[in-house]
Amino acid sequence: MPDVERIEVLGVPIGAFTMRTMIARMEELIAQPGCAVAYAVNANALNLTYHHPDYLEALRLADIVYADGASILLAAICLGKRLPQRLCTTDVWPQACELAVTRGYRCFLLGGEPGVADRAKRAALARYPELRIVGTHHGFFEFGDERVLRAINAVRPHILWVGMGDPRQALWAERVKAQLDAGLVVTCGAMFRFISGDLKRLPSAWNERGVEWLSRLVQDPRHTWRRYVLGLPLFGARVVAQRLWGHRRAAPRNARSA
Repeated sequence: MPDVERIEVLGVPIGAFTMRTMIARMEELIAQPGCAVAYAVNANALNLTYHHPDYLEALRLADIVYADGASILLAAICLGKRLPQRLCTTDVWPQACELAVTRGYRCFLLGGEPGVADRAKRAALARYPELRIVGTHHGFFEFGDERVLRAINAVRPHILWVGMGDPRQALWAERVKAQLDAGLVVTCGAMFRFISGDLKRLPSAWNERGVEWLSRLVQDPRHTWRRYVLGLPLFGARVVAQRLWGHRRAAPRNARSA
């Protein structure tokens, strides 16, 4: 497929993907040698790059970076650009599952508290009985735990879904991707909790208005209030600074990225 335009927001190049081009790019990367990485970003993720330079570097070098948040689409407009679609990872999931069923891809679910990935697997198989989920593991392990790598490599997943929150999930993927016998790592935050039913999503009409963050805030205020109540205004101020004063210099282009 042709190269997808990338729009730089706070030093992070974000692909102008639609759902169709996103899934097509995932399929391309799975077919290539080595382990590719796809990272979703929202306002909180980009705010975190100011405290974690290694996270910023990981996003700059990723094979796919896509907009998982209405705030990113608004930021692009503020910068005189336009991203065609918000791609919430929980919406990417069913499309990726259908692709996996069609292509016979193996999937591995890594992340969440003990038991969450298993519940997500059961819920996924109830909806997609032919989906090949070849392994699960919780996300509470040390970065250097070789047992996790061995468990993943033993089943050689085409898609490794990693839900451990940012920046941890991306930093772990960057650290181990050269050792992984997997086609594509897709970071997915709290997605397993939604798939399993532990968290509920707002009706699609509300999600399309870009207020899904409100549902997270109401259901899990202890873990999310800071990123929304404080983080969204801070993100907006940083985007305005980029527009007015060129805040953060352009990110280098990774030849493999779309």
